[in-house]
Amino acid sequence: MTTESASDVLNRYYSEYEDDPDFMAEGMAIAIVEDALRIMIGKGLNRSNLATTMGVSKAQVSRLFNAPPNLTLRSIARLAIALGVRPCVCLDDGAVEAMEHPEGTQVKTSLLQEAIASPLKSGLGG
Repeated sequence: MTTESASDVLNRYYSEYEDDPDFMAEGMAIAIVEDALRIMIGKGLNRSNLATTMGVSKAQVSRLFNAPPNLTLRSIARLAIALGVRPCVCLDDGAVEAMEHPEGTQVKTSLLQEAIASPLKSGLGG
């Protein structure tokens, strides 16, 4: 009898749910919260400081971090502004190499700007 390792079990569960929208949303929300906490540590901020900067109560910041699937684009934007960073939301089809540093955002932005400018350059954009 063969027993699965913990890693094999997690990989099996992941493959079963990787196309589930709720599972995706949870993963994205957790990643945003982890990024926010990493940035807060780097800047020496605590939740009280963040609440003050965002203009919300400490309880609201706690809810933001404790119930991440309820994040909205607006709450992500407010969080990014308070942390002094730019949010980056994308749909990845593999055409843009994912980067784990600020320049990755610039690459995606410049590609978007190029796509928007393209029709304008060719006279198709109104």
